[in-house]
Amino acid sequence: MILKRFYDDTLAQASYMMACETAREAIVFDPGLDTDIYLQAAAAERLHIAHVTETHIHADFVSGAAELARAADATLHLSAEGGAEWGYLIDADRNVERLRDGDVISAGSVAVGALHTPGHTPEHLTFLVTDEERGAEPVGAVTGDFIFVGDVGRPDLLERAAGATGSMESAARDLYRSLESFLSRPDHLQLWPGHGAGSACGKALGAMPASTLGYEKRFNWAFAEKSEDAFVSKVLDGQPVPPRYFAEMKRRNRHAEVPPPIRDPRKRDPKALAGALAAGATVIDTRAASVFAKGHVQGAINIPANKSFLNWVGSIVPYDREIFLITDSPNRDAVKAIARSLRRIGISRLGGYFSADAVAGNSSSPARQEQVPQLSVDALRSMKRGTAQVVDVRAAHEWDAGHLPGALHIPLASLPERISELDGSRPVVLHCKGGGRSSIAASLLQARGIPDVANLEGGFDAWEAAGFGVERDRSK
Repeated sequence: MILKRFYDDTLAQASYMMACETAREAIVFDPGLDTDIYLQAAAAERLHIAHVTETHIHADFVSGAAELARAADATLHLSAEGGAEWGYLIDADRNVERLRDGDVISAGSVAVGALHTPGHTPEHLTFLVTDEERGAEPVGAVTGDFIFVGDVGRPDLLERAAGATGSMESAARDLYRSLESFLSRPDHLQLWPGHGAGSACGKALGAMPASTLGYEKRFNWAFAEKSEDAFVSKVLDGQPVPPRYFAEMKRRNRHAEVPPPIRDPRKRDPKALAGALAAGATVIDTRAASVFAKGHVQGAINIPANKSFLNWVGSIVPYDREIFLITDSPNRDAVKAIARSLRRIGISRLGGYFSADAVAGNSSSPARQEQVPQLSVDALRSMKRGTAQVVDVRAAHEWDAGHLPGALHIPLASLPERISELDGSRPVVLHCKGGGRSSIAASLLQARGIPDVANLEGGFDAWEAAGFGVERDRSK
């Protein structure tokens, strides 16, 4: 059997290709939108992609399953489990086979059995893979968002991201039962999960690319919880705020909607920037936070082009507006790469990009410049209590482990909807763990017209390292 893993660092998302060496037929699991990588990998191995499938309706990226199946002239296999309310809504004329628990997909000697594992989503399938040339028992499982390395898929997304009020406790109980049923599988079973560290589809994902069921039984917290009630409480506690774009991805992927191709981004005249902002466009400055803080266009949001770029764009950028980029990269291909990555989360309304140097140095550009003040932990500590609003934008589990006295907790993904909670008459000091997320938050507040904003230099880590007081939630 041939096994290939494809990993997208920008989404912390894994997809897989498995093939029979004799028949040269392949199955692709959970493909992303960049379908060329699978077609090229198949061609390099002289394989024909005969089947394309996915474990569930994804919330964190645009699925490439339907597009890959069309391009490869392959059969698309999608779950028929979970009920009509949250299942797929695919056109009847598509070449789709619906999978139920116990169904098998065959590619030569590679047999893939569908196992219904609800919890993360109602329709979720895990795929048990058997290499029949080696034996009659499954060698491994493509677990999608069911079992990760060190964690399990979060069961709260339908309620918190898709509006299914009251569903997360019942989903957590479904997940517990799915895990209990899976325990009977042999310890040597290899596990190939759908995400790695950094994904918002869980709260404690490990960085290892694969695991075994035996290893997870020993070291994954979820298998240590023998009480269903205790498991439900723990799996729902401390989950990160789901990025706002998750609901949009769920809707699109239920219908297998594919965003239109993005044309090569056009470099724009600096004079056009002020007009774009005035028209309500979103301007994303992709430079490093430290560079942005020293000087940037008023109204721009700073989301550095790093591994977390798509997560934060999807969390705070609205989908109904045109987007422009500001970049300090002289390489046009780098800008194209950003545009392609945005399409992976369904953003295709890209109006072009501006050179950071041209915008800053062109006297004819009417765009105004501003800075993000950096406040030291010593300066914050010396302030009179209540002078400034200290806002902690970290995740819930970080807050519970320790936070600055008197701080207000607003996770970055929640900030766009909770800006009204801030007192406009007092300065705002934002912080996270080290300064990255709070820099994004500071730029967002400035873009929303809050002028007196500062970023805490070094964040919570610097405060704690200085030996200053920290409060903790004793109930956790």
